[in-house]
Amino acid sequence: MKTVKLAACLLSLFLLLTACGQDKDPGAAAPPEPGQTTGTTGPGQTGSEDMDGSAGQLYSLVFQTLFNMDEALNDGMKYIAIDLSPLTQLTDEDKAYILDSLGSHGVEVRDTTFDRLKEEEEHFKEILVLEGVMLRIEKADIGRDSAVIEGSKYRSGTGAVGAKITLKLKDKAWSVTDSGMTWIS
Repeated sequence: MKTVKLAACLLSLFLLLTACGQDKDPGAAAPPEPGQTTGTTGPGQTGSEDMDGSAGQLYSLVFQTLFNMDEALNDGMKYIAIDLSPLTQLTDEDKAYILDSLGSHGVEVRDTTFDRLKEEEEHFKEILVLEGVMLRIEKADIGRDSAVIEGSKYRSGTGAVGAKITLKLKDKAWSVTDSGMTWIS
């Protein structure tokens, strides 16, 4: 009797799982889990649609949004610096995609830290002004289909902004649904 009940339970479970799986497109990938990336290529290689739903696409949108805030900070910039070091979940493809996505601004885009920039620029200690802009992520709360990212854009001690950016994953692609400055100096 126990064997019959077990077999019936297993058959019911199998039928349930099969029915649930029929709603999905068999070729579609599931959205990434928090901290998971898809390991696809950057826009210069096969197109941005390959990055849809990836951590690379998510952070690319965040850095673009940060860059577009307080555009006066971009005046005369020689580079865009992005600190990707805290984003340990990113693949090499994600990083390349992010850096490439900011390349349309006509200046060098670098993956570096604020401390390295301060050491490289000889006049920074005197005037506290970078020759470019520094974009950083301070806090990330990423769920299965939504994310809230806090970051900053720095040019100088009196030229910086903080921001909170909300994103949604819909139709296997991230999009910015809300953004705003949280502080300004």
